[in-house]
Amino acid sequence: MAETIDRETAESLTPFEPIKSYESFEKYLARAVSMRVVSYCTSPKMLLELFEEYELRELEVIVGEKTDFREEIKSPEVAKRLEELKRDGKLRIFLAPDRDLHSKLYIIETTDGETIILNGSPNLTKTAWSGHYQVNCIDEFVVEKESEYYQKAVDAYREHRAYCDEEPFLEDLTEELESSDEPDNEIIDRWLAVNEEPNTNEVRQFHGKVTQQLGEMGPEIEADETIRESLQEYEDHTREKVKDDFRNFEVAITDTTFQASLGEYGRAVSATYDIPKMWVSDGEVHLVTPKGRYISMTEPLPAPEEVAAGLENVHSYLETVDRYAQTDNAMAAKAHLYEALLYFFWAPFINQYASAFGADQVGGIEKSLPFLYIHGEPNAGKGTFLEFALRLISENTVTKPIDGTQISSKTPDAAREPMTAFPVALDDIEREMFNRLGGLRNYWEEWNGGLFPALVLTSNENKPKDWFMKRAKMVHFKLMFPTVTEAWLDTREIIEAENDLFKWFSHRFLREPIEITELKDTQSNRDDILAPVRRTFHELYEYANEQPPDYFPERPAEWEYDVGRDRWQDGYENDYFELARRNGQIVASFDDTFAGYEIDNRFKQNLPQHIRATRSGSDIWITSDAEFEEWFEREVKESDRDLLSRFRSRMGI
Repeated sequence: MAETIDRETAESLTPFEPIKSYESFEKYLARAVSMRVVSYCTSPKMLLELFEEYELRELEVIVGEKTDFREEIKSPEVAKRLEELKRDGKLRIFLAPDRDLHSKLYIIETTDGETIILNGSPNLTKTAWSGHYQVNCIDEFVVEKESEYYQKAVDAYREHRAYCDEEPFLEDLTEELESSDEPDNEIIDRWLAVNEEPNTNEVRQFHGKVTQQLGEMGPEIEADETIRESLQEYEDHTREKVKDDFRNFEVAITDTTFQASLGEYGRAVSATYDIPKMWVSDGEVHLVTPKGRYISMTEPLPAPEEVAAGLENVHSYLETVDRYAQTDNAMAAKAHLYEALLYFFWAPFINQYASAFGADQVGGIEKSLPFLYIHGEPNAGKGTFLEFALRLISENTVTKPIDGTQISSKTPDAAREPMTAFPVALDDIEREMFNRLGGLRNYWEEWNGGLFPALVLTSNENKPKDWFMKRAKMVHFKLMFPTVTEAWLDTREIIEAENDLFKWFSHRFLREPIEITELKDTQSNRDDILAPVRRTFHELYEYANEQPPDYFPERPAEWEYDVGRDRWQDGYENDYFELARRNGQIVASFDDTFAGYEIDNRFKQNLPQHIRATRSGSDIWITSDAEFEEWFEREVKESDRDLLSRFRSRMGI
């Protein structure tokens, strides 16, 4: 047996060891009881074989390839077996959705109590470890857990883990299996079907062709304009789907041709998808209402007093917080509501931003084109807010959001199918429903220049899935409206009033070209996707000879009024945890009275998206140390223990 490395003078026993055959790996597997692995790629088959052919009790794998690992699962049986291993606590797979991790690291615990660390080039695949088709080598360390080398390996592993989704792969499948009465095989089939080839959606292609026609109609459009589209190139099932969608409308459809008026086409789209047809062309926002009326949602600015009246209508709604709501910070509540409203004004132009970001040429732009997530307790006014915002951008013709209970695994694809720029607003989503939205992970990867709507979701859930949080702009309605008739009547009068503010906004907004470099916030070095919207609102205020109210969000409201930061600062002042620097990271060490789920729910999940962190026991390890200090508004000093360790290292003792 290899000699154990001394904890103070640890060095590799077998450096640069070439891998000549799979036996090089099997000598470790034969003794392994648990493994932690970082590998750029692996396969479900490989993971299952490790449990089936060896005495492995526990395996945790970080897969560094930036992809949805479901694409590697070729059958429901494999998915079921992997999920069972995860549910039993034997297998944990973590994915890094936003960055490729090319490192290869193995931390192996053996049957005889040794710890082996492998660092080198082989992925966790048979090809890499066989030596037949690839040339790889490794450094092997046999260490004690108290040694510096072991700690460095664990720190490196933890740093890679910080790039991953918080929840392990398959967690959404487990939750749906546990919460649903459907047969397991149907749930698994649906879960795997998220990865079906998007180009097979010919109905989306059909609506895309119609959208091209709409863009060519020019600025003078009437609802009785005729749309003609050939159906010859589509499969039989696509033609049947189109016939079904338009069956109850005045549309002429044969096996080869679709013909309808613009208004009737728009009525059918609204009835089928619960969202109207909207598009942007020729410097205008165009809308076909649910009842089939065409409206231009772009108009030159009228007299300043009319613009002032439109802004005052918005203020009247937001200031119902002062008149009726219960909240511990009215200023913050109004700022968050205004922030969400700015997002709605930006949403119809999201495809112009997708083009500016090059979404059809590069991947990974989900963070740049975020969904809007509004969370708050029941009676926080989330549904009423959605109605007000939808009315503003539709000339009072769209009056209610989509009920969150209608969500299914098909929702992401259904939202994109009609090719509309009108945002999809999903109201009151329960936590378990997020398990059905896995298709949103890669929402923009299928964009090819068409129209995908922005998505707005509301929920009572404080923090949804980690992967979703990384793709969402999150605002908090931290207030409660009591059930009072006077408040209800007053609010109804405000939200149902005529207000053309969005038409005037779009006229100004569309005059300026999109400059991606102008999105960067100079104070934080982060992008503010709504920065152009804020500038346009300032122009409207100036034109109306008005000053923005003090609650107008000059920067993202979730930055200025950060509920998560308040919780961290309160916890620190109440001595719930201590902060120190260790091994180049910031560590928040919590009191032993806190359970792991409490640390996650109250603190870790309340860190902003740009701060990477992982929890280990009662500690939260924060990799983004400079960003954390700026956000937390405190400097974190190095711990005495870390100072002593570095002093010893420099002195050679």
